[in-house]
Amino acid sequence: QLANTYLKDAFSKKRSRIYTWHYTIPTDTLAIHSEMIGAYISNKSKKTVLIGAHIDHIGWGGELSKSPGKKQVHNGADDNASGVALLIELQRYFTTKRLPYNILLVAYTGHEIGTKGSEYVFHHLPKKVTPIAFVLNFDMVGRMDLASKKGYVSTNYPSLFEHSTKDLTITVQDTSKVKILDTKHWYNVGIPAATFSTGAHSDYHKITDDVQYINYNGIAALFEYLQLFCSSQLIEFLLETEPVE
Repeated sequence: QLANTYLKDAFSKKRSRIYTWHYTIPTDTLAIHSEMIGAYISNKSKKTVLIGAHIDHIGWGGELSKSPGKKQVHNGADDNASGVALLIELQRYFTTKRLPYNILLVAYTGHEIGTKGSEYVFHHLPKKVTPIAFVLNFDMVGRMDLASKKGYVSTNYPSLFEHSTKDLTITVQDTSKVKILDTKHWYNVGIPAATFSTGAHSDYHKITDDVQYINYNGIAALFEYLQLFCSSQLIEFLLETEPVE
C-alpha cells in the first residue's frame, strides 16, 4: 500500500489518467487483496503501448527467500525497485512528448506469486486503452556491470533491438524470459513483447539485494536507450503492423 501511494504521487498528472485496479488472489489458506496503479497517456491514437514493471517483492522472505533462516525485510532494490524507478521516469518523459501511439504504464503486483497482477490487467484492460500493439517490461535493471555496460532483452521481435548507444550495449536473448515474466499473457496471444534486464546476480531474493549495489548510471543509460527506441524503431514498427485483436 505504501509503495502504491508513493507511485501515485510520483507519476506526473500532466496529460495522464491514473487507473487503479483492485483484485483478489485466492490461496489455500487465505484470500490476498491487492491493488495496482497505472497511468494512461492518450495521444489520440488507435494503438497503445503497454509498459510495465512489477512493484511487489517477497516481504519478509519466507519460502521464496534465498537467505535461509533470515526473517528480515527483503528490500528488493534491484528486484524490482529498479524497474519501477525506470517506469516512473518514462511516465514523466512521455507526458512531454506527442508520439503517434498511446501509452499505458502499470506497476504490477502479484508478480512473485505467479504474475497474478499482469494476468488481471490482461483480462481487465479499460476499453479506452485497447488494442495493445506492443508490450515492454522491466525486471531487474539496476545492476548493470560497470565494465561491460550490457543490457539484455528477451523478445519475439529481436531485430527491433539490434542497436546500442555509447553507454549501453544491448544483447538480444531468446524468448525464454518474455514467455514467463509479466509479458507472457500478451506474448501468448501473439502481441509483440520485450522484457529488459541488466542480468542476474548473487543477491537475487536475498536480504542483500539493497540500494548500495544499484548502478544508477546503468539505469540512466537504459532510460536514454528507451527514449531513442520509443521515438524511432518502435514508431516505424507500429506504422507497419496492425494490432492483434
